Formats: sequence, C-alpha cells, structure tokens
Amino acid sequence: MALPKEDTDSWQEEIEFYLSSTRDQRDGRARELGMKDRLSYEARMRERNIHLSDGRSFNVSDDERVVVSLPPVKLLEPRIHKDVGDDEEIMVLHCSDGHAAKITKSFNGNVYKDRMYMMFESAMEIVRLHRNLYPVKKLYILNTGDNCQGENVFQGSTIGTTEMGARDQVNKLAAPIWNDVIGSFKQQFDEVIFEGFPGNHGYERLAPTTSRLDLFLYDVLQAGIGNNPGIKVNVHEEFADVININGFRFFCFHGDGIPCQQGIPYFAIDRALKAWYIQFGGFSYACGGHFHKRHSDEMASKIEYFMCGSLVSDDDWALQKMKISSNPSQWIYGVHARYGVTFRYPLVVDSKFLPESNKNE
Repeated sequence: MALPKEDTDSWQEEIEFYLSSTRDQRDGRARELGMKDRLSYEARMRERNIHLSDGRSFNVSDDERVVVSLPPVKLLEPRIHKDVGDDEEIMVLHCSDGHAAKITKSFNGNVYKDRMYMMFESAMEIVRLHRNLYPVKKLYILNTGDNCQGENVFQGSTIGTTEMGARDQVNKLAAPIWNDVIGSFKQQFDEVIFEGFPGNHGYERLAPTTSRLDLFLYDVLQAGIGNNPGIKVNVHEEFADVININGFRFFCFHGDGIPCQQGIPYFAIDRALKAWYIQFGGFSYACGGHFHKRHSDEMASKIEYFMCGSLVSDDDWALQKMKISSNPSQWIYGVHARYGVTFRYPLVVDSKFLPESNKNE
C-alpha cells in the first residue's frame, strides 16, 4: 500500500493526519502502509516536501544545483509560549562533524538527511519538556565544523567512500538541509542565532584558510535564510572564537589541531584549553568536535568542556584514530543567566542506536 496520489482528497487527509500526529500514530500509519517504521514514513513524506515543523514546503529539491537560487523561506510566527514565569533559559544546540556525502556501511547521503531531521525533532522534544518549567525563546546553534566530507584523499575522500564532489556536497546536501532545519527552528523560537566555525575537511593545506567548505556553506546560509527576521548567521573564519550566551563565555573550536597520544586526545585537550583560556581572556565553557566521540569533562572549577559526536556511524577514521566508534549523536544544553549550563542532553540522531530495554526479562 503506497501513499495517496498528490492532488487528491486522500492526500490532503494524509497531510492533515501527518502534521497533527504523534510518534505512536505515525508508527501505526507506517505499518498500515507496509513501511518499515515511522522514520520510513516520515522520509517518504519529506520526499513530497511535507515537513513536521508546520507542513509548509521549503521547496528544497535534491536536484537543486545552484545554492544561491534556493527560494525564499516563508516562515510562520513562533508558537505561543506558556506563561510559566520569567526565569528564562536559552537553548544551545551543539552540532559537529556531519560529513555530508561520506559513505560507510551504515551512512550515506539519505541517512545524513534522516539524522539531521531526527536531530531537529529530538531537540524540539527536549525544548517542549523544558517549556513546562520556564520560557525558552532563543536558540543558539553552535556548529563546530566538518559539515561536508570534502575531496581530500588523505582524509579518506576516495572513490567509493564519497557520493559526490565538494560542490555538490554543499549544494545538494548540507545547504538545503541546514536551510530546512534553521527555518524549522525559527518557527519554534523567537530568535535563532547560528554560529559557524570551520573544520578541517573540505580544505587543502596549501589553499587559503578561507577556502574551507564549511565557510562556503555558512556564506550561503548567511546570504539566504540569514536574511529573515529573527535569524542571524555568524561566520567565524578563525579556528576559534568566544561567544557570549546569556552572560557566559563559550569558547568554540573544531579541534583538529589537538594531537592524539595512543588514540587518546583528552590529555592534549586539557593542555590546549588551559593555554587558550589565557590567550582568549578566560571562558566558562568550551565546545569542540573533530574526534567523533561525544565527551564532556571539567577542568578544575573554571572550565567545563563538551566534545561533540558525529552524524557518521561505522566510521573507519574514528576506529583507526581513536580505536572506538561512538553512536551518532550531538549535544543540547540549557543556559541560565545565573547558573550557566543547567542541563546537557546527548541527542541520539538515529533510533537504531538507542539502548535496548530489558523490561521483558
């Protein structure tokens, strides 16, 4: 049984059901249609340009080749926030190492898209829970780089391990998806601020540092969706910078300049952050990526740092460099004006990697 044909009453009913349904209802509908699970059903609806955020199409096509011609995004006003007091918090989504167009036995361009959309849904589930306690009106997206795999053969970008060239990695995958995700978030928040930092993929050592694919992606987002009211896209060309979030200094960097010793980078991270703490005038939190391993730790009583995971699974690079390959995940934090980071959740972006329950034993 397939989805109803477009331009029919049944298709309109399908859209209305989809946009108002719960996860359990979508699971049931997927079984009725003979699909594997809810994610398969959601993927088929997205192929027809129907998104859970509000059902409006952003008209992003897989065949779109010229990013600058992406159509304007018509955004809805954010939904009304509950009146639960004035002790507001700011939400921070920490993303890194999407590696669009990389191929492993469990990762490719379609999986990248599905995990990006699940990242949005998982983040919004947490936001909705916390909005029962206090207002959450502003979102920061800290992107610490490596959004695309690039073409550098010394970084594993060879025939059979990448789906497409660097231009199409931005045009066909990363830019359209981020365009969609940022637009979807804006319909849930009064303000969305995207902070983009360069990674080490999509970059040749003999090229200027401004030739990085990440910076090209951020420029596209800044020139397009960044022109909408309530959305700001900031492009950071240097390897690191400090962002002020609710009065607290967040030091953001990618992490490719930190060496590993016997597959372990944590001692080098500690040493580097202590040096950068002095160089950058102090900070309370540090956010990085690169190692494809979600990790957090404290340095004395001054600094807490968060290393972000990756969207990639079964990653040979992580297995060879770190001797481990972690579940695909990202981070989400809440930042209070007095207490700083009050909560931190790992965002698992693929339901296949959720822990198995033993409740039937």
